[in-house]
Amino acid sequence: MQQMLPAETIDKATALHVIASTAVWMCWSVLVVVLYALDMGFSFAELFGLLALTGLAAAGFQLLWFTLGNRALTQSFIRSTTVVLAVIALALGWSFLQPPFSLSLLQLMALLSGLGGAQLYVSQRTLELEPTSMGWELAVTAGVGGVGIVLAQISVPLVVSLPSLFGDANTVRTVISTGNVLGSVRPDQVVSLANVGWFLAGVTVIAVVLGRKRVRAQSSPWTPVHRRHLLRNPHLWVMTVLYVMAFGSFIGFALSFPLVLQFLFGLSRDWQGGEIARILSNDYAPQALTYAWLGPLVGVVARPLGGWFADQYGGAKVTFGCALLLALASLAAAYLTYQAFHSGAPEQYFLLFLLVFFVIFTVSAIASSAIYRSASVLFPPAQLPIALRWLAACAMAGAAYIPLMWGVQSVTATPALALVAFALFYLLCAGLVMLVYLRRHSVYFNP
Repeated sequence: MQQMLPAETIDKATALHVIASTAVWMCWSVLVVVLYALDMGFSFAELFGLLALTGLAAAGFQLLWFTLGNRALTQSFIRSTTVVLAVIALALGWSFLQPPFSLSLLQLMALLSGLGGAQLYVSQRTLELEPTSMGWELAVTAGVGGVGIVLAQISVPLVVSLPSLFGDANTVRTVISTGNVLGSVRPDQVVSLANVGWFLAGVTVIAVVLGRKRVRAQSSPWTPVHRRHLLRNPHLWVMTVLYVMAFGSFIGFALSFPLVLQFLFGLSRDWQGGEIARILSNDYAPQALTYAWLGPLVGVVARPLGGWFADQYGGAKVTFGCALLLALASLAAAYLTYQAFHSGAPEQYFLLFLLVFFVIFTVSAIASSAIYRSASVLFPPAQLPIALRWLAACAMAGAAYIPLMWGVQSVTATPALALVAFALFYLLCAGLVMLVYLRRHSVYFNP
């Protein structure tokens, strides 16, 4: 039997807007690593702060779009937002024309770029979905934004190495070795950061031009009544915590992972008497930008798998298992982080660290889809679209607090503690799932 369900499904036109917008936002995950390689005096705390700032802006825009209701899901609104992002991309290119770059200008551009994060939730239309395949359908379409993450992290390191459109006067040279998908790039490489702005402006314009297809009107507009009823639903708050655990972890780690790799493995620290005596550039380390994009990629590929698992075994059981796996993987990552941070040859831990984070990306993506499947059971069809929008808006906070925690721990020289804190949060979420949805007499058992 089929069920009419307003689901987070996506048409090709909207998919182009989502991919382009996410790429504009996620370019900062690469830019901070390139800025570090230029050695312009920015500390790791300041660079992680830029990531936290753009993540906070994305969460703020998501919440604003939530208050706008169905208007923020229309094709015309999405197209207009992409046009604004094209202007922001041009401004980004212009801001990089005159080195050196001031921190305040970078902070302003990071804030504006956060608008692209608000597009990660896409417009819904009414489809006939089999109850046994809801998780799969929701997961496939929700993973579109991940394509924009991978696009940004692959293309931006390549684009900055291309000749500048305005001549060598607008280029700078790296002081520290960097990399791209093709491999390592030694120091003294000519870099044109302005190319990022021109490239992203072109991507957004292409999305606007090719995404002009009209989409039929929404069949279930949101109303203030829907919002009031939703906010009184206790399951909304449980799902919010769980989605912060799942998608919040995925998006937060995706944004910060390149700089985390640079911070842990791009430096060699000499410890004496429990204190850092000196810090040297580690020329033997694998390059962050050569490998960082693989993490979000495995998550994007795994997300539909999470929907399928949830359809087969139930969303709560899958979420519970994922929370436990995330806790274990975070503890393993904390151990490797401690070892690498206190080693004179941190590159020996790089492969294991990368593999552990592949697990974190994969499991967090699977959990995200399982929670969407649970939401489709817990909320009535009239509330589901707005519930998914709310979950996306709250979980976007992960793009702010995860870089922020890394930034704080970079100052205190205790980065492993951030991952221990995440592990404790994941265990708390596992207990919450068990208490609410996996007890024998739960109101909704294993939704």
